[in-house]
Amino acid sequence: MKTPIIVIGAGGAGIIAAWKAALSGAPVRLLEKNTRPGVKILISGGGKCNITHTGTIEEVLNAFSVGERRFLKPSVHRFSNADILELLRNEGISTYARPNGRVFPEHGTARDVMRALHSILERAGVEFRLQSRVERIIQKDRSIRGVVVNSEEIPTNHLIIATGGKSYPKTGTTGDGYAWAKELGHSIVPLRAALAPMAVMPALPREWQGIALRGCRLFAVAAGRRIASWDDDVLFTHEGVSGPAALEVSRSVAASLESDEVELFIDFFPDKEFATLDDDLNAYVQSQRQKTIGTLLDAWMPNRLVEWFLVRIGVSALTRGIVLSRDDRRAIAHALKEWSLGMVSDVPLERGEVTAGGVALREVDPRSMRSRIVRGLYLCGEVLDIAGPIGGYNLQAAFSTGFVAGESAAADWHAEVEAAQDD
Repeated sequence: MKTPIIVIGAGGAGIIAAWKAALSGAPVRLLEKNTRPGVKILISGGGKCNITHTGTIEEVLNAFSVGERRFLKPSVHRFSNADILELLRNEGISTYARPNGRVFPEHGTARDVMRALHSILERAGVEFRLQSRVERIIQKDRSIRGVVVNSEEIPTNHLIIATGGKSYPKTGTTGDGYAWAKELGHSIVPLRAALAPMAVMPALPREWQGIALRGCRLFAVAAGRRIASWDDDVLFTHEGVSGPAALEVSRSVAASLESDEVELFIDFFPDKEFATLDDDLNAYVQSQRQKTIGTLLDAWMPNRLVEWFLVRIGVSALTRGIVLSRDDRRAIAHALKEWSLGMVSDVPLERGEVTAGGVALREVDPRSMRSRIVRGLYLCGEVLDIAGPIGGYNLQAAFSTGFVAGESAAADWHAEVEAAQDD
């Protein structure tokens, strides 16, 4: 009996895996527990879908940590950012790259991307089943034998797990893949948030909610050492901080919180050394000596922050530039370079755009996405211990590893069929 290749999870990795496997003529069944596919794709890039990141393959790979980069290299070379864009272009989705390298549909949205991906699945002959919750994976003698779906047992010798991470559980990514992989004998690197907002204590003033700091540097300090730093925008929320810079440092902060306290700092002018900033501030104050320092700083930071900022360092907002002391000016300049936002109280896993941790990379062959533990098992996408930065990198990793998983599963399926015919 020619059992189908089963793919669990209709996100970026699962869709590409199912499509690639089906192109070879193998029967493929794609199972998704949600009522619609690609829920996280639909919300990516604020609904606009940050498909991938532009640049060379090496530039894409260099966005990841050394171990992740080494693991991803074969798959990204096999199915690159150029390949996914060509695939979508053939479906009528033209794209453009923003100055920061992030690639989006030129005239459409995430829904248009999903329609294109659904179209390639249909033409490839993938059997697509929604609202199909996998309850159990059947194995025997370290080999895949089937899955139980909605109480129905479906035999298979080739199973691709592409279930995503554990962030945004309302989208269906509730960590099922980690549990199954562990039951099958895989090691799971501890899960933690990545690309997540951070809560701080004491709570930030309510008046700050919605304030955005443009082009600043957010850095985190633990045990007297700077553990993470990122230059980009920061957004103050009712819980703490979000925005690109906060999301980028959150993975390191979440890891450090397991053993240390972490304090967050803002550098308002990351491109200036302290001495240069102090000189610039002095020149600015001297040019408008009759104005108060509170008024003058309106040009250097959002107005709603000024009073709080000056109170924190003990300088009256009513002090006129003509009487501002050298020590007070230098205190202001120092605070502009290193202003504490407080201690991090939480980096919520469920709020992260991706999940750090997952199936240990050493237990998966990067050239094929085959499990080194269980025969007939392939793992791809966010279920693996991979978490890149903002900018389309994580979707690209999902597309690339999914492509290789589908390609390998199809090759193994055909080899199995040929062997059975020979017998």
